[in-house]
Amino acid sequence: MKVLLLGATGNLGSRILPALLTHGHTVVAYVRSAQKLQSLLPESVFRQITTIKGDATDVNAIKTAILDSKCDAIVTAAGVAAMAPWAKSDLPKIFQAILQAVRQAGEERGQPLRFWCLGGTGVLYYPGTQSMLSSYIPVFLEHRQNVALLRELPPNSVDWSMLCPGNMTPESSDFNVPTKTSQGKLIAQAANPPSWQHLWVRFIPVIGKSIEMAINFSRYDTKLEQNAELIAADLEEGHDSRFVGTTVGIISGSK
Repeated sequence: MKVLLLGATGNLGSRILPALLTHGHTVVAYVRSAQKLQSLLPESVFRQITTIKGDATDVNAIKTAILDSKCDAIVTAAGVAAMAPWAKSDLPKIFQAILQAVRQAGEERGQPLRFWCLGGTGVLYYPGTQSMLSSYIPVFLEHRQNVALLRELPPNSVDWSMLCPGNMTPESSDFNVPTKTSQGKLIAQAANPPSWQHLWVRFIPVIGKSIEMAINFSRYDTKLEQNAELIAADLEEGHDSRFVGTTVGIISGSK
């Protein structure tokens, strides 16, 4: 697929870019500074991509980049959610602009575009319920706003998926192609965190599920490279992906 990548200079985006190339995708990086991206990447990798300079909050510019570049898919790792429930970040503004551009570009193209975006574990459902994990531990609540926007979309307007990792750390600073990793592939599941461990503490009134979540959360630590690989591999499935229209929980196979 031909992919427009936003957030390519960030921790995850800089890993998604070589992963996309490894899986045979064509990459158009939409960035504020092509020079910054070039300084991060090996020259042999930078020569394989196209860059477009633009603002991640500019709906028209993003839509134009999608249409003029004839992109089939959009991946965004741009913006960082505020952790504290009362704090604010620029993520909601960025996300809303990108989603609007993706929808409008699909409408002009006459078919929905494939769209991968980033959320967090908190917007997954506690197993067996329709309550988000962040209802019990209220952090990174801006992701909930973004999920709501996705679920409010008209049917067949955007073929979206939201990756919902826990804590991510880098395995290395190697951005060469093909990508290499000593980590196994992620286990992924729609809507819920996979391999959840129910504990007796969940039966403690009021605080039980919160305690169980806190104990489980460390098991969902993953590497940035693993998450990049999942997105790049899934895009090979195109619109037939089993993750279209859902949040996606992940865990390392070793956990």
